[in-house]
Amino acid sequence: MVTIKNLQAFVELAKCQSFAEAAEKRHISQPALSSAIKKMEQQLGGALFSRSTRSVKLTPEGASFLPVARRLLDDWENAVGDVKQLFKLEKGLLTIASMPSFAEGKLPDLLAYFGYAQPNIGIRVHDVVMELVIDSVLSDRAELGFVFEPEDKEALNFYPMFNDEFVLIMPPNHPLTSGSEISIEDVIEYPFVSMNRGSTMRKWVDDELVNNKQKISIAVEASQFSTIGNLVYSGMGIAIVPAMVQKQMQAKGCVSEKVTGLNIVKQVGLITPKSRSLSTAAQAFIASLDLGL
Repeated sequence: MVTIKNLQAFVELAKCQSFAEAAEKRHISQPALSSAIKKMEQQLGGALFSRSTRSVKLTPEGASFLPVARRLLDDWENAVGDVKQLFKLEKGLLTIASMPSFAEGKLPDLLAYFGYAQPNIGIRVHDVVMELVIDSVLSDRAELGFVFEPEDKEALNFYPMFNDEFVLIMPPNHPLTSGSEISIEDVIEYPFVSMNRGSTMRKWVDDELVNNKQKISIAVEASQFSTIGNLVYSGMGIAIVPAMVQKQMQAKGCVSEKVTGLNIVKQVGLITPKSRSLSTAAQAFIASLDLGL
């Protein structure tokens, strides 16, 4: 195989047209330079230089190969430089997947803090439902993700960050906003706006109500908390959501309250794949979270 060092020797000799001068600039001996050129010529199958006692000139084949050799060296130097920049955090792209609730509430401050420290790292955020966050991390579409603790963590590392207690949201004029304590028995009297069937959030709410031998009436389903908030505010029903989205819901005009007897508390945290290493940028971002890892 033609090596990078041999290519460098060839380009230098073509430029200097002198073994003595080229060897000096390459910081090698003349015999070492001569050996490198001969080896290249053997590997390529013919002479690259015509030699005389007074000069060294490129053969037609050598002249044809010179621009190719220069381009290969440029590509090599650019590739090495890019990798060095990645390791030194002078360049890079970090792709993060996050539940919309976390992406809208907690993530911006975390990204801003990291971005101030590492301004040369580009950041891409996929704000998708929890199931797709997990799939993105496992399929290498994202390096890390923010989710509630997955039930199946066989292929994932999960690093807890905080607990989130689910709460009730209502339109501002709803009867349950009277100020008195709200119980599960109170909320089941009203129609619900719920996450789509099959989602993890829906399962947690359904499991909690089944455990309490309660049954709710679903008026409408949606796949995003933003839509659920709009539907609740419009009067379509009430909803049980993570406390993490309270500010988002209040901004839409909804009222949030705790429910006595509702016991849905889940850990929110960071997931990474067990099967592959993280980039330097991802490692730096995780370090900025100060999770004590």
